[in-house]
Amino acid sequence: MIISHISDIHLPITVQPSFSDLLNKRLFGYINHTSNRKKIHDIENLKMIFHDILKNPDGHTILTGDIVNLSLRSEFESASDFLGSYFPKEKLSIIPGNHDNYVKCNYEDSMYMLRRYTSDNSDHRQGSLFPYLKLINDIAIVGISTAVTSPPLMSWGRVSEIQLNAITEILHSLSKDNYFIILLLHHPLHEFGFLNFKGLLNKNSLIKILNDFNINLILHGHLHTESQKKISLKDVDVPCFGAPSTSRADGGKLTFLKYNIDKVNDKWRLKVYRRSYIMQTKKFETQILMSNTYD
Repeated sequence: MIISHISDIHLPITVQPSFSDLLNKRLFGYINHTSNRKKIHDIENLKMIFHDILKNPDGHTILTGDIVNLSLRSEFESASDFLGSYFPKEKLSIIPGNHDNYVKCNYEDSMYMLRRYTSDNSDHRQGSLFPYLKLINDIAIVGISTAVTSPPLMSWGRVSEIQLNAITEILHSLSKDNYFIILLLHHPLHEFGFLNFKGLLNKNSLIKILNDFNINLILHGHLHTESQKKISLKDVDVPCFGAPSTSRADGGKLTFLKYNIDKVNDKWRLKVYRRSYIMQTKKFETQILMSNTYD
């Protein structure tokens, strides 16, 4: 199975925020968006990547957060329409980033509008969208929310206690069978920013839980650049990949990640690729980043 990994798409603000909308942290984000971000994150770049992804109709796509900019209802409405024009619910899995929970807002006015992409195969959510479990053949995708509000100029994340308990239950339910388990979270498990003030604040609590289970792959966003690291869980080095911002050109390239996952003789195999659109040549190129077999 081919899984495409995109992140931090920061869809453009198409409806002018009201004055009252900006009487909070959104003011700082709106200034950043109008002066800088909207010039960098181009929806036409996204369309080009999406068309390439959809050449493989049997694949699945993962979006690891920062779908919008200011958590405005109008942004989520536009995001629902835009993503829906490319991906049916069974072809896309999403989690929120810090920009998708930029300020406290009504649940019905935010990620709830994209709930079709967080459909669940378990009974562990307790009324929340996250964490969720998707089973695609023998591949288990566990979507975790690290999105919490933070002060201006900060972008840290946290996994709630309710989610930590539910993650434990989900992983227990998977441990009896030979699933290939993928964890999705916006913030990386390694430290990010001064004193980790832009990272996952309670990463050690999550790592402690993961140490009891066989995790195969961890995917994140947040950094806006490609990241490839490993984390030791149960004395096994688990690959952790961060996708770059899919709507942002870097060095004349648009880049996303692809994972080829298959099982041969009851052993899982993973190949990781970088897929890049070279603007100068107007062609896509593919580079292999990693190949791994799991005992």
